[in-house]
Amino acid sequence: MVGSAVLLALALFGGDGSSYGSLVWIGALALLLAGVLLALSLWGVIPWPRLDRAGLACVVLLAALVVSIGLSVLWSVTPDRSWDYANRGLVYLAFLVIGLLVGAMDRRAVQAAAVGLAVLLAAVMIWALAGKVIPSLFPDGARIARLREPIGYWNGLALLAAMALPLGLWVAVRREHHRILRSAAVVLLFLSAVTLLLTYSRGGVVVALVTVAVYIALTPLRVEAIAALAVSMPPAIALAFWAFSEPGLVENLQPYDDRVRAGAFFGVFLALGAALVGAAAYLVTGREERWRPRFRWNLSGPRLAGGAAAALLVVVLAASGGHPVDWVRDGFSEFTNPASGAGSGPGRLGNVSSNSRWTWWKEAWRMFEDQPVGGTGAGSFAVARRPIRTNTTVATEPHNLALQFLGETGVLGFLLFGGAIVAAGLGLIGAVRRLDEPDAAAATALSVALLAYLLHALIDYDWDFVALTAPTLLLLGVLLSSGRATRLRFRAPVWAAGAVLFAGAAVFSLTAPWLAARHVAATYAALDRDEIGQALNDAKSARALNPLAIEPLFASAAAEEARGDDRAALERYVQAVDLQPKNWRTWYELARFELGSGRRVRGIRHLRVARELDPLGPANDLLVSLRL
Repeated sequence: MVGSAVLLALALFGGDGSSYGSLVWIGALALLLAGVLLALSLWGVIPWPRLDRAGLACVVLLAALVVSIGLSVLWSVTPDRSWDYANRGLVYLAFLVIGLLVGAMDRRAVQAAAVGLAVLLAAVMIWALAGKVIPSLFPDGARIARLREPIGYWNGLALLAAMALPLGLWVAVRREHHRILRSAAVVLLFLSAVTLLLTYSRGGVVVALVTVAVYIALTPLRVEAIAALAVSMPPAIALAFWAFSEPGLVENLQPYDDRVRAGAFFGVFLALGAALVGAAAYLVTGREERWRPRFRWNLSGPRLAGGAAAALLVVVLAASGGHPVDWVRDGFSEFTNPASGAGSGPGRLGNVSSNSRWTWWKEAWRMFEDQPVGGTGAGSFAVARRPIRTNTTVATEPHNLALQFLGETGVLGFLLFGGAIVAAGLGLIGAVRRLDEPDAAAATALSVALLAYLLHALIDYDWDFVALTAPTLLLLGVLLSSGRATRLRFRAPVWAAGAVLFAGAAVFSLTAPWLAARHVAATYAALDRDEIGQALNDAKSARALNPLAIEPLFASAAAEEARGDDRAALERYVQAVDLQPKNWRTWYELARFELGSGRRVRGIRHLRVARELDPLGPANDLLVSLRL
C-alpha cells in the first residue's frame, strides 16, 4: 500500500505533462513493483487476487488492447510513436496489476485508497493554488496566468479537481469520520472548486457538475452532501469571480510586480476563505444530529433528476433569452466552427467553441474510414491527419479517447477499449454490491471519480498523461479485486521468475526510445563541438536503440554531411523514407538535402510528395518560394 501511494504521488507531482521522459522513470518503478508483487503472489507469499467475470474480462480486454497497440507498429504511419504508445500501455497495465494485488492484500484497501487519493488531490490543489500566490513557483508562472501545475496541463488539473469532489463529499458526509476530518474534507471541496474555476476549463466544469450530481444521486446521505456543497461552493465561486476581475491573476503577460501584488491578496483571501469554510463545516457537523429532525426532505433519485432537469431548463431559457431553438442552433454552429476560438482568459467559461475539437474528431473518423481494420497506428494522429487537415493547428491526438482508438487502432482497438469500459462498469457495480456498507460508500465515491475520468477522456487526450491515467487504473484494480475471499496460490517458481523477467524486458522497452533520443541530442551537441567521430558513434547508438524512429537517421545524416560523405548522408535520408513513407517529414528532409546538393529535379519531385502528404506544411511553402 505504501509503495502504491508513493507511485501515485510521483505520478501526480512528477508526471511533467505528456512528456515521455517522465513516463520512463515513473513507469520503470511501476513495472518493477508490479513484477515483484506479481512474483510474490505467484510464489505464494501474498494473496492472489480473485476477480468476478466482469473484472476478469476488464483486465483481459485492457491487456489485449495494449497488445493491439503494440502490433500496430507493423503497419503504423509512425511506428516509433506506436512503440511509445505500447510502452505507455504497459506502464498503465502495471498500475492496474498493482491495484489488483493491493486490493487482494488489504481488507480495507478501498477506504485506504479513497482517503489516500483525497489527501494526494488536496496536496495537488494546494500546490496548484500556491503557484497563483507565488508567480515564480512554476516555470512560466509569471507569464501565463492559467493554472496548470503540477500536471502541466490546465484541463488535466481541472479533471483532478473534478475527481476530488466526490471523494471530498464522501469524507464530509460519513459519520464514522472524525469531525475535524469531515471539516477538512469540506475545505477540500472549497479548494477544488477554486482550482477548477481558475483553470478556465469548460469541460472540467461540466464534468465536475455531472460528477457531483451522480454522487448525490447515489449516496443515501444527500442532505449532508448538499449541506457540504452549500458551505464550500459560494465562497469558492466568490473568490474565483474576484480573481477574474484582477488582471494580475488572470491575464497573461502582466508585469511581474502586478502578479506578486495580486497573488499576495489572493493568498490572504484564499486562507481566510479556507478558514471560514472549515469553521462553518465544523459547526454544521457538530450540530448535525440536533438539526436533522427539523428538516425532513425526501431527496429521492427521481426527484433529484426532475429538479436537475427543471434547473437545466431554466438555465437554457435564461441563456437563450426565450429562444432556446435559436440558441442551440447558434451554439452548435459556434461549436463546430474551427475559426471560432474560446480564448485563454476566464471569459472562455461562457464560450461554446470546441477549439478545433470538432475538426479533429472528423479527422479521426476519416482516418478510420481510410483504415477501418487496424487504423493508422497507435499515436499516429499528428502525422496521419496531415493529408486531410484543413488548418495548421497542431494536435497530437483528437481529444476524444474513443475516436482516438477508432482512428489509430481501427475497429479492433475500439471494440477492445469499449468492451473494457463496459466490463469495468459491471465490475465496479459488483464491487459496490459485495462490499460492506462503509467500504461500499468509499467504493461509490471512487467509482464516481473514475466516471469523471471517462467523461473527460471524451473531450481531451487524458491517456497521454501518466498523472491522470495511472491513478485511474490503479484505483480500478483496487476496486475490482476488493471484497472477495483470497487465498495463497501454490508456489509456481517458473511463473514467478517469468513475471520478473517480463517486467525487466518491459523496462528495457520503455527506456530504449528515451535513451535513443538522448543519443540523438548528444549527436548534435558533438557536431556543435566539431567532434564528428563522437557524433557518428552517438548516431549509431541511437539507431540501434530505436530502429523505428527517423530522428536517429536524420542525426546520422547530419554527421555524415559534416564528415563530407554526401553519399552516406543520402543513404540515411532514403532509409528514413523507406521506414516511414507516409510521413511528410521524411520526404521533406530528403528533398531539402537533394536541393542543397544540387539535385534540383529530384528534390522538387520529393517536395511534391511531401506536399501531398501535408498540403499545408512547409513543403508547400518551399515550393512556392521556388516558384513551382
